[in-house]
Amino acid sequence: MDLEARLDALFAVWNRSDAPGVAAGVVWRGAVAYRKAFGMASLESGVALSAQTKMRIGSTSKHMTALLALLLAEEGLLDLDAPVRDYLPELIGAGGDPTLRMLLQHRGGSRCYVDLGFIANGMATLPIGEALASQARQGGGNFAPGEAMIYNNGGYHLVSLAIERTGGAPFEQQMKIRLFDRIGLSDTASIPSDRVITPGMATLHLAEPDGGWRRGLFPTEELRGEGGVVSTVDDMIRWMRHLRARDRFGSRETWEALIERPRFSDGALGAYGLGMTHGQYRGVATRHHAGGVVGGSCQMIQFPEHDLDIVILSNGAPGANPVTLARGVADILLGDQLASSPPLVAASAYGDRVGQWWSPKTGMLYGLIDDAGELKLSVCGAPTGLPLSPQGDDGPVCSSSGLGDIVVDLGATRADGLLSIRFGGETHDHVRLTPAVETPAIEASAVGAYVCADADCSAVVEVAAGSLQVGFRGRYGGWTAELRPLGRGVAVAVGDQAGDPFPIALSFDANGGGFNLNGVRTRALRFDRRDTER
Repeated sequence: MDLEARLDALFAVWNRSDAPGVAAGVVWRGAVAYRKAFGMASLESGVALSAQTKMRIGSTSKHMTALLALLLAEEGLLDLDAPVRDYLPELIGAGGDPTLRMLLQHRGGSRCYVDLGFIANGMATLPIGEALASQARQGGGNFAPGEAMIYNNGGYHLVSLAIERTGGAPFEQQMKIRLFDRIGLSDTASIPSDRVITPGMATLHLAEPDGGWRRGLFPTEELRGEGGVVSTVDDMIRWMRHLRARDRFGSRETWEALIERPRFSDGALGAYGLGMTHGQYRGVATRHHAGGVVGGSCQMIQFPEHDLDIVILSNGAPGANPVTLARGVADILLGDQLASSPPLVAASAYGDRVGQWWSPKTGMLYGLIDDAGELKLSVCGAPTGLPLSPQGDDGPVCSSSGLGDIVVDLGATRADGLLSIRFGGETHDHVRLTPAVETPAIEASAVGAYVCADADCSAVVEVAAGSLQVGFRGRYGGWTAELRPLGRGVAVAVGDQAGDPFPIALSFDANGGGFNLNGVRTRALRFDRRDTER
């Protein structure tokens, strides 16, 4: 079977007229090796996908935003090592402390407006201006600036505003003039709202439980440098070629800064540059960035030493994961140049560690789960886990580009029964929780009304329909979830709607004064009891 036929077979399941689809572009050894699309651009109008169909690339936009910031720095208009407050004086609190470079590397420490918006309002659409207002009202954060890494769309939004205020034109216009036009990307633009009609653009699709489809709409009308770019396979091929050629703009220092890896205060080397993640696939070095929006996803990955670049775009194709598909393309093209897959951490070797582990100091909840014989790490009650890989004497490590390294000490069983987990340069002991605790055991301290200033929302914990529930309500919407107690005043909130926020963990004070909320990207968000009676 020739190369084209093998790649066609990889995407064949989406070669249909009754579902959204996938588009792929491959540049190998300097030539376009593959550019095809499968499935539908719009089920509503019956239009098929093509390599010229516009689709959202989501967070893959981030390295473009970072490159634009670096070009402004070349001109002396931005100082990436200055506090963001220098450009956005509205950030009078802790949110103004991080530098632009820290924000571009997700090391700023402030919380993200997107995640806070999900927690407070569910999938309600945030109005223009709310992103900055959300970042400005925060009194706390996830960590001190520069000390750790947690993926943060809000940081890129702030950098976009700094670019706009210093570059002499709206952010979207600067992206077009300074980047896209100079490479000839005529079908690429930064578009801040899914509600804007864009000719030639694929519909974003969300599958309904009954087999139907809904239109995907991101819940903000000001999606900017964090994920606003719309492009095509053909334009992304041109873009990837320029990432290698680097001959239209930018100094050598600028291009080196784009991929430079940060070093943390404890000496650890980060994987995330400025919108580009360093990684490995089967022993081969990669640089990549995926993207996800409501009803669509993307992966752009480069294999620098093998002259291979891949982009995969999807507008909601069922079962399509662009990250996995891009790896499948690499498997076909690179073949025996790839090493065997890394060894799995066998769950059977750590059966006594499987369970939920909670830190009384930070309130963070991690789970060690047995996923078909492989030990994986879940965060804040998520039903699926992240792969663990062995790392010297420190024990398995979870290397997630969105959370930095999470090192789990799976050495000898400790006499005190605790488990040490290291993140962001700090190691904390975690105690095993016992899910057998009955719901009434936390009702006395949990039921009541709460308020959170940083998220600008309220919460109510109550017993309804025979179960403990929590409801969040912000200015623009809200959502309700079942609270599943895990023990020691800790419960996981899990919504029952497809659009509900990710699982989050609530740690209730023993005296009933409030609770701390922890999520994958939000840490120690404080809710205080609003009523005075306990």
